[in-house]
Amino acid sequence: MTETQRTTLYSQLIDAIGQEAARTLMEQLPPMGWDQVATKEDVKASEKMLLREIRSSETRVLGELKESEGRLMIQIADSESRQGARIDETNTRIDGMNTRLDARIDGTNTRIDETNRELSELKGEVRTGFADLKLALAKQVRWLAAVVIGFAAAMAVPLTLALL
Repeated sequence: MTETQRTTLYSQLIDAIGQEAARTLMEQLPPMGWDQVATKEDVKASEKMLLREIRSSETRVLGELKESEGRLMIQIADSESRQGARIDETNTRIDGMNTRLDARIDGTNTRIDETNRELSELKGEVRTGFADLKLALAKQVRWLAAVVIGFAAAMAVPLTLALL
């Protein structure tokens, strides 16, 4: 019932039963929009429908989450695989560098050993050379002493005679 219809009915009731009785009767009629008021059954039906929609949405969201989780797990596995390959590649490069470094160190150690051997040989040669030199010098000193003694002896007789 519209407001215009209510007003028309109220006017007709005043004419038929009087103003006080018309007002009392109009107060007993449901107000405008009464047909729009929800009943307990309407609320229960809405609640059931809302619960079905929530469950449906929940199922859909859980499905989407599972799907997203699956994609994420695949991406993580791919990333781990790529990172593992990079780590393996880096380890291979490091192993190669270690091998080259070990070879260089071995080469350096070999050269040091050769140098030490050469120095030991040189040390032996120097000792032998000094021993030979010492021996030659001793011979020279003995020869010189013999010459000086011989000269002194040779000169001593004539000097002694000259002094006598």
